[in-house]
Amino acid sequence: MNKIFCAGIVAVLLIMVIIGIGIGARAYFGSTGKASEVTNAGNTSATKHLSTEGADDSCVGRCDSPLDVTKPCQCNTACERYEDCCADYQYTCLGAEFSCYSQCGRAYDPADNCHCNSLCKQYDNCCGDYDAYCIIPDGTCYGRCDDPIDSNLPCQCNSACLTNGDCCPDYSDECGGSGGITPGALSALADDLWASDTSRADPSEYTINKQTQVADGNTVDKSPLPLFSFVDEAAVFSRPTFAAFINLLDNYNPNYGVDEVRTPGKEAEHVAFMDAIMATKVMTKTVNFLAGYGYVTDAADFRAKIEHAWFTLYDRSSPKDSSGFEHVFLGEYKGGSKVNGFHNWVQFYLKEKAGEINYLGYVRDDEAVNNIGANFVWNGYKKALGGFLYGSSVEFDLAMMGTCFITMPGKVCRFNLNGNPTSVQTYTIFTTMVGSAYFVV
Repeated sequence: MNKIFCAGIVAVLLIMVIIGIGIGARAYFGSTGKASEVTNAGNTSATKHLSTEGADDSCVGRCDSPLDVTKPCQCNTACERYEDCCADYQYTCLGAEFSCYSQCGRAYDPADNCHCNSLCKQYDNCCGDYDAYCIIPDGTCYGRCDDPIDSNLPCQCNSACLTNGDCCPDYSDECGGSGGITPGALSALADDLWASDTSRADPSEYTINKQTQVADGNTVDKSPLPLFSFVDEAAVFSRPTFAAFINLLDNYNPNYGVDEVRTPGKEAEHVAFMDAIMATKVMTKTVNFLAGYGYVTDAADFRAKIEHAWFTLYDRSSPKDSSGFEHVFLGEYKGGSKVNGFHNWVQFYLKEKAGEINYLGYVRDDEAVNNIGANFVWNGYKKALGGFLYGSSVEFDLAMMGTCFITMPGKVCRFNLNGNPTSVQTYTIFTTMVGSAYFVV
C-alpha cells in the first residue's frame, strides 16, 4: 500500500512539473516575445511583414495548433490571453478584418471589428497586432529607405550609411542595401516597363465605375452597377498576351482540395502564353535588369524561374490543387465562404460580365497608378479586399511581381510608378514558390 501510495504521489508531482513547465514557458514567451518584436530593430522582418510557411515566428500552417514550447510564439485562441501570439496571428488565423497589416492609420469606421489609428490605444479598440505593425521603432529602415541623414535617429537608411557604418540592422532587407536593388532602381524599372508596355489598355479602351466606398470586410451591396462599365474587347483582348492569357482562364478549378489536371491541350496553351509574354519588350527589359544584378543569367534562366515559382502545382488542401499563378491571377475558393487571391482585372471583368461576380464597392483606390481594392462576391464566396491594377497587361503585372519575388521573396517591395509611391507584397510557400503576390492598395 505504501509503495502504491508513494508511486501515486510521484506521478502527481511529475504531472504538476510538466504542467508547470508548459505554463512557465508560456508565461515567458508572453512576457518577452511580443515586446521584443516591437522594440527589436533587427526583427522587423517578423513584425512588419507576414512570415513564410514553416517559419517559427509565423502562424501560416499553424492556426489552432496546440501549444508548442519550442516555438517563440503561438497560434491558437489561448495566445491572446497569454500574450504570446505570433505577429501574424490576427491576419492569418482570424482574417484581415481583425488585423492592422497594411491598415496602419486607416480612418475610424464604426463598422470595423477593431482599429489601427493613433487613437485606438486611447479608446482601447486596437486590433491585436497594432503594436507589431503600426508602432515602428527608431532603429529600423521600415518606411525610411533613401531618407536623408537624421542625426536624431540611432541609425540611417540611405546609401551613405554603408560608407559611414551607421546603417540600421535591417537596411539590406528593407532597402536592398549591400549591393542589392534599391527602391530607386526598382522605380526606374517600373517606369521603363510601363512606358514600354504596348499591350496595356489605353484609358479610352475601358471605363470603370467605382461608385460607393465601403469598409474592408463589408457584406452589403452598396454599388448597384458593375465596376467595369465598358471594355473594348475587340481592341484589348486581341493583343497576343491578352489573348494567350484568356485561353488559360478555363484551365483551373478554383476549389481548394481539387487537384488540377494538366492535359496536353492545357500545356500547349501554357507554353503559348509563356512564349507570348517572353516576346515582349517588358519581359526583355526585366531579364536585362535582373541579369545586371546577377539574379538570372539570361532569358531562359528567367523563364525557368518564373515557371517554377508561379506555375508549379502544390498543396493547399490536396497535393496539386493550387499554384501561385492560379491564386494571384485567377483566384480560389477557400472553405465555404471566402475568396483567396484574385488580383487581376481581366479575370474580374470577365467574371463580372458573366454574372459570376457581384461588385459591392471599393475599399481603397489609388488612381495615380490605376490600383483599386475591390469588395465583391464571386459565386457566393466573399472577397473582403481584392486589389488589382486595372488596364495593365499581364506581362507588366508578372514582370513587377516576379522581380519582387525573385529579389525580395516574402517581403514588401517598394518603388515609385510614374512618380507615385506604390509597392508589391509577395509571400512564399514551400520556400521557393509564390504563395501570393499583389500590388498593395
